[in-house]
Amino acid sequence: MRSLIFKLMQLASSKKKKSNVSVIENLPRWAGKSRGHYEVWYITGNAQEYGFWIRYTINVAEDGFNDWAGVWISIFKKGQPPLGLCRKFPLSEFRCDSKEFIIRIGEKNELGEGHCSGSIVVKNVKAEWKLEFSPNNYILKHLPDAAYYLPIETSVLSPNPDLKFTGYIKLKNIDTGEIICDISPLSGRGYQTHIWGKKHAYKWVWGHCNSIYDENGELLEDTFFEGLTVVVKRGPLQLPPISLFYLKYKGRLIKFNDFKNIITNSESWEFSKEKSLWELKSKYMNFFMRMEGDPGNFIMATYTDPDGDLAFCHNSEIESSIIEFELNGKRLRLNCPGTFHTEFGARTPLDYELKTFIYE
Repeated sequence: MRSLIFKLMQLASSKKKKSNVSVIENLPRWAGKSRGHYEVWYITGNAQEYGFWIRYTINVAEDGFNDWAGVWISIFKKGQPPLGLCRKFPLSEFRCDSKEFIIRIGEKNELGEGHCSGSIVVKNVKAEWKLEFSPNNYILKHLPDAAYYLPIETSVLSPNPDLKFTGYIKLKNIDTGEIICDISPLSGRGYQTHIWGKKHAYKWVWGHCNSIYDENGELLEDTFFEGLTVVVKRGPLQLPPISLFYLKYKGRLIKFNDFKNIITNSESWEFSKEKSLWELKSKYMNFFMRMEGDPGNFIMATYTDPDGDLAFCHNSEIESSIIEFELNGKRLRLNCPGTFHTEFGARTPLDYELKTFIYE
């Protein structure tokens, strides 16, 4: 029933104007009545010396006693501890327009085609933001196409994988008037993704960057990396990790996520007090990616599944990575200096003291 309603929403959108796939794939999968569902629309980016992470979420509990909508924002800056805020709203304050793709939570928080905005107060901190961007009008599917027709617990795709932002983000202490962060005018890069399902993955590592530089230090246009390593658990059995990733290089999209790549892709990771490390390899194009991060840059968000289980997401938007691959007989090396977005998710938090979101 839920997929039928989504198809009807797609049809209504396409009849109104020429289909924009970014709009269609952002439409809510929740039909408004069914239980046991979560859904997330998020944006990550870099602007000036900052990284940022903005989320609009809903949690529809299986038992009906923990339904809520959330607006989240976190700010990252090297040399400073990250700050994350989450304002919870009743699920009834989540509203959407199925024709235009506009979701609203509360009175002042909105994500739509080409824009997002928000204003929340959590404890004594007020955060306000407004970002504008031109939709990509193409999507990035992390999973093989067939997987989106299977009854998997979580689906993910990026309706806008390569964005340029303008606008502002401002945070201040409303008790003292202290300016915590003022990114205005904001000029940056990032992306936007849509996730939905019944349960978060058992364990995952994710990364993205679209501020990528070549060996001469030149910022590359129409270039990004997006990757995901996921571990699935079926009953007591933990399955081997699967890694799926893409590299778009100067307009050419190179896929490492089909079934033949999945078999030969390999991965390793370590997230601890001493080290934040993730590596991906593929025999195709002799690909190699290495992310090395500073554990002090990460912030932890606590997610609640519709069945009440918890997941812990450790995120940073200001890490660094190198990407190497062979193209036309030449070995190329790309760099993401402090512009790599990454996170590690698991069913237990990392065993060291790190910053956590502030909730209200």
